Amino acid sequence: MPLLSPRSAGVTALLSSALLLGACTDTASRVRADSLAAALASASAERDSLQGLMQGASADKDRALAQVIEASKFADQVDAELRQVRGLTSRVSVDKRDESGKTEAAAAQKDILDRLTQMRQRLAARQSQVRALLDTLSTARGESSAAATLLADLNARLALRDKEISAFQEDVRLLRTANETLTAEKSVLSDTVKALDTRENRVFYLVGSRRQLLADGVVTEEGGSRGLLIVKLGKTLVPARAFDEGKFTRADRREVLTIPLPRADRPYRLVSRHDLGLIEVAKKEKDGSFRGESIRITDPVKFWAASRYLLIVEK
Repeated sequence: MPLLSPRSAGVTALLSSALLLGACTDTASRVRADSLAAALASASAERDSLQGLMQGASADKDRALAQVIEASKFADQVDAELRQVRGLTSRVSVDKRDESGKTEAAAAQKDILDRLTQMRQRLAARQSQVRALLDTLSTARGESSAAATLLADLNARLALRDKEISAFQEDVRLLRTANETLTAEKSVLSDTVKALDTRENRVFYLVGSRRQLLADGVVTEEGGSRGLLIVKLGKTLVPARAFDEGKFTRADRREVLTIPLPRADRPYRLVSRHDLGLIEVAKKEKDGSFRGESIRITDPVKFWAASRYLLIVEK
């Protein structure tokens, strides 16, 4: 089972919080779409009023009425299309964990922006027609003034919808940017978690003779007494205060549970302060030495808690 430090868990929690913020942005877009649809629906109510005022008018007024009704129907179409766009926003959520989810979100965002662009173009064309109607009615008889007023109001409403749709487009663009930003941050945080996890589970071990370990500078001698005024006897090897990691074999404590011994016929003992009771070997002696082809670590968490550097000397 992977070993995660508290620090790594904290970074993972930060990543989850960032993804939740993206979901809130999507909810705001749906609420905005509902507001636009409700406002556009009110344009349809003008149709009946316009029909009553324009009945019995001249041929020019009849043609104007037909175009007004067409403009009102167009408002209904815009309303319906905005409702479809609102449904698409549920697929723009930034809370996507796999690659297919990210692709789907990007496609939905592009679809929404394309539809809104087409709607704005059609609105611009419709506004031109309404302005032409206003010019025609301005030269007609005075009884057309009421229709002209209503047409001016409809033109203002369409202009307002154009502004709101433009604002909605900007909201979707911001949502896309937030999605891309969160995806990049997620990648950075994931790499950070992996790097921290790898570093915190990195350990080092070195097996060698007394002479080799002393020459490498990873151990020192302590204690002992001088015998026959020539040689010190009973000196004990202890880990040096500073190590050159290049002298060691690097390993991941979660993966490397078995460490080979150079010679199965020779006795070894631990120089570092690791617990002898947490390893399995072919044979253990009463003096703390052991023999075998390798040692097997039974509890890596407890065993490596003593030190990240394992030193084993051949007796």
